[in-house]
Amino acid sequence: MIRNMVRCTIAAAMTMLATLASAADGLPGDINPGIALRRQAEIRLDKETLAISPQRITVEDVFTGTSKQKQFVPLVFTLPAMHLQQDANAASIIRDLRFAVNGQTIKPTRKLAVMLGDKDIAWRIATLGWKESELIAYLRDGQAPAGKLPLPTAWFDRQGRPRFQLRETYTWDQWFTPGRALTVRHSYVPAITGEANARPSQMIRAIGAATCMDDAKQNDARALDSGKGIAWSGLRYRIAGSRGWRPGAQDFTLRVDTGGALLATCMVGGKAVGKNALQFRAGNISMDQVIDLVFVRADG
Repeated sequence: MIRNMVRCTIAAAMTMLATLASAADGLPGDINPGIALRRQAEIRLDKETLAISPQRITVEDVFTGTSKQKQFVPLVFTLPAMHLQQDANAASIIRDLRFAVNGQTIKPTRKLAVMLGDKDIAWRIATLGWKESELIAYLRDGQAPAGKLPLPTAWFDRQGRPRFQLRETYTWDQWFTPGRALTVRHSYVPAITGEANARPSQMIRAIGAATCMDDAKQNDARALDSGKGIAWSGLRYRIAGSRGWRPGAQDFTLRVDTGGALLATCMVGGKAVGKNALQFRAGNISMDQVIDLVFVRADG
């Protein structure tokens, strides 16, 4: 596991990828996603600009169609599995989704997928007469809707827990013209995890390895504790899914807005941009990488 900053500019991109892969376990909590393609297409991802803070994630992708023909390709944004507990923390839920193509706001089609393994069984639930709201209510409070056929027992384990997951997807069909750039922008309030009134030692034990906190970074975290503990927020993000564009972005820029917080991450090579931001760049970065970021502040 790489713990120290790498000074060699040539090696920075390779080191960044190695450190991302090294923290295999990662932080607790959901992985915030990017857009992907419904099917393989002749599309090149020229540039990805990614801005991350605990308050919002904004992603701007510039694509170019590489086929000789105009392509009609479905784009999809899939949320993590729904949290159905009645006491679910609002901060753990992605919200306020916004999408735009070439600067024009679009409204994608929402669909609730019910995934049993790799199969969507939503149509089977519909044939049993269940509405989406009834299924969600049943999974939350255990009360089956009156007059509806029961769900198959094979869909639940021995403890009665569902073997399936509910995932919201947002899709739209997009034309890609040969040789013409197209900019797709999406943003949302991310799912985060964290803790308030925490002791630095507790945080270090919980997420220190996942964020490559070396001795110096651990000491910085301890120095934030003035007797009231510290507060930390963890955020996970999956760099745009690999389906449809390979290799990765030819030009990749990640800007992390710390808001003045201490940032713990396995990424290296970040350069200060202004007072409260770090910028990372990597040529031809591999897609489908998960990055973990933790923002640490003094509590109280």
